[in-house]
Amino acid sequence: MEATKGLRRAMLPRAVVATVLVIGVLATFAATAFGERRAIDRIVAVVDDEAVFESDVEQAVRQALVQRGVTTIPPAERDAMYQEALEVLINDRLVIAQAARLGIDVPFSDVEAEVNKAIEENRKALGGEDAFDAQLAAEGMTLEDLKKMYRVQIKNRMLVERVLRRDMERKREEPTDAELRALFEERKADLPQRPEVAHLQTIFIGFESSSNASNASRTKIEALRARIVAGEDFAEVAKKESEDPSAALGGDLGFLRSKDLREPAFANAVGSLKVGEISPPVLTVYGYHLIQVTEERKDTGEVRVRHILVRAQPSDTDIDEVFKTANLVHDELTRGVSFDSLATRYNTDPAAGKNGDLGWVRVGELPQFFQDVLKEMKPGDTSQVLRESAGFRIVKLVELEAARPYEFSEVREEVKRLYEQERFSKTYDTYLADLRKKFHVEIRS
Repeated sequence: MEATKGLRRAMLPRAVVATVLVIGVLATFAATAFGERRAIDRIVAVVDDEAVFESDVEQAVRQALVQRGVTTIPPAERDAMYQEALEVLINDRLVIAQAARLGIDVPFSDVEAEVNKAIEENRKALGGEDAFDAQLAAEGMTLEDLKKMYRVQIKNRMLVERVLRRDMERKREEPTDAELRALFEERKADLPQRPEVAHLQTIFIGFESSSNASNASRTKIEALRARIVAGEDFAEVAKKESEDPSAALGGDLGFLRSKDLREPAFANAVGSLKVGEISPPVLTVYGYHLIQVTEERKDTGEVRVRHILVRAQPSDTDIDEVFKTANLVHDELTRGVSFDSLATRYNTDPAAGKNGDLGWVRVGELPQFFQDVLKEMKPGDTSQVLRESAGFRIVKLVELEAARPYEFSEVREEVKRLYEQERFSKTYDTYLADLRKKFHVEIRS
């Protein structure tokens, strides 16, 4: 639920915002390469025995500007941003000093895992390996330079998180229902409306149901699997043969949880694989896949997945065959045959239930042609046969709910997170004030 996303962002404590900013896109580091701090770099603050350099603050400002999607702002606004960045860095140094006093550290392996994750996110954000390498070269940096910089920033972020968990979360108490309802009533005018939603059933007949198209794609995917089993590199085969946008990244989909995948067949395959194993051909509405799990994070339940997709490429004959089937189904619906029974027999969309139930969906997130079809329907109506890129679809509108304000029960968890963030923010200010009494802080003009 995204109902209070804007509010949550506004209420983030400044230290937490800082931990978001330290992993910006690669281009934000162009001005100051790691280990090459200018000799004239100025110390602008000292916390305990640790210096905060002017370049540290300037880097944080650049990252903040990138987050906002701008490169220049008025001088007065930039001065305010500079002061806020300095304050955030001082606060982080205070918490890190507290970590040293408490003997809290972060294992190198944990830091390195996050560094590699950040590097990979940058590769994807820049469009792949070649663009990433080009950006490094343009900034006069090596991959090791970037890793060194990330190790410092990420270790500091993780230290801050661990100290705050130790010193602050132990004081945490669960909010009462009355407290949450009071906050909801106070803020509900700021919430967006619950969007228009529709409860849909579908009968989708994909081109892969045509025997010719299915057999051709199955034959190709089995041949690709044989090549990989014989020793060819999965990523290289994916780059050359996969028909998915992830091909440019060697089929890499990054870290994910199988329960977050919308395609049940794909999710089940991911959940059954051990690290390094290659799945047999997996059929989804998109075509046939080969799937491999390359890494596992047992603490979060995430796995890193890559895949190769071969789509069913139907001939004109295949399209005609599927279209005739879809029209036969539609004719039976008009004669009174139940939608549930026909969906059970014909539907090939794995995102739908056994009777074709798609559940409640946000109308505004559907393709435009789909929205146009729904505008002409009322609950209980069934659409004509609709052509899609992968097949033909018939839709039944079960229920429709117009946009309206959210009820408390629908956003209770969001309100709880907002409540905890506000309480954390207030407690955090008190916590920092106590740390300033423990450690020496000097701000230099």
